[in-house]
Amino acid sequence: MEVVQLKKVLGILCVSSALLLAACSEDEKELESKKSEPDVSIETIKINDENELTIVPLYTQYQQYLNASLESTDSEESKQNFKKYVLDYIGEVGEEEKIDTSRLKTDFNLKSTPHKQQLLKQLDKLIEQHEEIKEIIASTYADSNQILPKKKSTVFIAPYNPEFFYDSEPLKGVGAAAYKDVFILFLDTDFDKDVLAYSTAHEYHHLILRDQNEYNLSSILESVIIEGKADAFADRIVKGVTPPWYVDVDEATMKHIASRVNDYETSFTDFVVGNYQKEMPRWSNYILGRDVLHDYLTAHPEPSIPEWTFKEDHEILEKYKYRNVMELEN
Repeated sequence: MEVVQLKKVLGILCVSSALLLAACSEDEKELESKKSEPDVSIETIKINDENELTIVPLYTQYQQYLNASLESTDSEESKQNFKKYVLDYIGEVGEEEKIDTSRLKTDFNLKSTPHKQQLLKQLDKLIEQHEEIKEIIASTYADSNQILPKKKSTVFIAPYNPEFFYDSEPLKGVGAAAYKDVFILFLDTDFDKDVLAYSTAHEYHHLILRDQNEYNLSSILESVIIEGKADAFADRIVKGVTPPWYVDVDEATMKHIASRVNDYETSFTDFVVGNYQKEMPRWSNYILGRDVLHDYLTAHPEPSIPEWTFKEDHEILEKYKYRNVMELEN
């Protein structure tokens, strides 16, 4: 009788142990699964003892907006949900980080879309890629910060709006815009990693110039120099990358673009978007700016990056080969 009871007890213990081991195994699997899931919350990264970067992914906010809008076909309701979950959140982060996000929130990419299911799939993929995205941004930012230090910056990461997918391919899946102390990156799921790094360095340089009291972007010429400097900087931080907006043009076209800088008939939009009738290629301000800085730095290889970063426009343009057709004031 005792032997039988002992066998029963041992049997119960074995079963209990097996169940416990199975439970532990399941718990371990669940814990491992949680570990493998990327953390897509705000993260502040210390670059060094004095400087830091705050990365703000907007994936969760976009998901909240989409979940609230999926069942509705009312475009106005969708706009209100986008404001509530995405734009208002950007504003809250701005208040917390003490940055002005009012202009950032007007970016044409930051809007609701009727392509909701497409955007949801895009978000799932970007969340999977987030650790890699974060690493590229943080690494490039640190390299940039080492050359031109800045105490604090914030970068938002948002999905590329499906409304503008026609532009995603020529930009290699990366859109960007810089403001005071903050820039935003818009990513398609097939973004080019090198272009993401290059864009990060390019936008970082914009932040540095925006910190200067004399910073001004009220003319096409100023845009040309600012974009040229940003590309020259990015060329030195992320080597061997040709950005999508660099288009190789012949001498006649470059001279024509230069002649349009101050003719008062060619708008800023003509320089950025292009104008077939005026024979202006897209990204003309980038094309011309890149040529201006290349011309200057070839003739003046001695100045350091900080030196030519803060050099005034008229000094950069003094010996430029097409300066005579720009109709610049002496």
